[in-house]
Amino acid sequence: MPSRLLSAALVVIGLGTLTTASQVGPRPPAQTFRNPILSEGQDPSVVFDGRFYHLVQSDQDGISVRTSLTLTGLGNAKKTVVWQGGQADSPCCELWAPELVRWDDRWYIYYAADDGRNENHRMYVLESRRAGGPYTFKGKITDPTDRWAIDGAVFRAPDGHRYYLWSGWEGRVNVQQNLYISRMRNPWTLQGERVLISSPDQPWERNGSPYINEGPEVLVRGGRVFVVYSASGSWTNDYCLGLLSLQGEVLDPAAWKKSNGCVFSRNDEASVYAPGHNGFVKSPDGTEDWHLYHANELAGSGWGGRSIRAQKFTWAPDGTPRFGRPVGFGQARPLPSGEFEAEQAQLTGVQVREVSLASGGRAARLDSRGDRVVLRARVPRAGTYTLHVRYSNGSGRPATQSLAVNGSTRKLTYPAGAWESFGTRPTPVRLRSGENDLRLIQEAGSVQIDAVTLTPANDAPR
Repeated sequence: MPSRLLSAALVVIGLGTLTTASQVGPRPPAQTFRNPILSEGQDPSVVFDGRFYHLVQSDQDGISVRTSLTLTGLGNAKKTVVWQGGQADSPCCELWAPELVRWDDRWYIYYAADDGRNENHRMYVLESRRAGGPYTFKGKITDPTDRWAIDGAVFRAPDGHRYYLWSGWEGRVNVQQNLYISRMRNPWTLQGERVLISSPDQPWERNGSPYINEGPEVLVRGGRVFVVYSASGSWTNDYCLGLLSLQGEVLDPAAWKKSNGCVFSRNDEASVYAPGHNGFVKSPDGTEDWHLYHANELAGSGWGGRSIRAQKFTWAPDGTPRFGRPVGFGQARPLPSGEFEAEQAQLTGVQVREVSLASGGRAARLDSRGDRVVLRARVPRAGTYTLHVRYSNGSGRPATQSLAVNGSTRKLTYPAGAWESFGTRPTPVRLRSGENDLRLIQEAGSVQIDAVTLTPANDAPR
């Protein structure tokens, strides 16, 4: 799915304990996370709606959506099953690789399913007003050939039109999987014939048989279009990502130029095998590009050991995406910019507790007046930003805090609920150019602070 490639102000978040508004306390420890973010999963599709991250997955329960304030907290988010095979005359079986897409004021899930026979796999569409459902069945999405199809993705090209990409067979026999594209008339209808844009014709795409191109995902940046896709058998150690670059019209097969090899592949030194089928997303503050992908920790695991990992990627001087090498299982990496985990901070009077549904599995509990956390946010230009605090309050009464922003104070109230039931408290904050001090100081009651994000508001620089 297309990445939300926005240019936004740099927001650097840290925590410390400050004694006065003018003092800068000791630099807090680095904010980090460790992969995988979901210990069992595959074919990740993620969308950031400007406030929350939404991840769609399929498993034996059907198609489910997880929603999290933080990107790295998706694995600890509650799973909500939004669709099961056989509902509303939909196909019963083998629901594969759901793709979550936001189209105007609606949400769509594109997924593959069959009647119990793989040769009958086709693509289908669900529609909802909310990412977390409920969803209604819109039907099958196909071109006039109505051939075997999986791994559908939607993107808007610089020409203003939306297009549908998928992996399919040329005929009715499983010889190989190719990548096809078609223009869309609406979210559930294709317009015209399919166009072949890639076949597994290179040696690095031919590990395992049948030969495979699948899992297309799109990046649009600076007027350029890239398709990142998965090549070779997903059951092999050599499953990897390839790259197509558009150099002409979208529906011209000759306009799609293929990379000379994998752009993201196995890393034996770090015990990462078969990295592939990724999805793209921005960091909370919009300054970084990230992708989620699945991979195995052990060689020869096939489809049995896949987990979902998150990794930042950058851009080469020639304007192409640069993914680097997959990071090892359990290796500490910096959190996405604009994302903060409370339990990693230097905290005053705060207890850190294990909480199953908390981002990262732990949260900071403030029980006494004066307990505090202090955020340091650096932005290059002044503007209004939104501070999102993920909290829970099982004390039986509302909890209150003072939020001090560069010496200007307001009150925050956290309604009573349950310790395992997290909510989000959004608050607009006016930040000045340079470093800003933001303090959460407990006044009354008890509250758990799990995670904090800072996102640009309407008048913030983008």
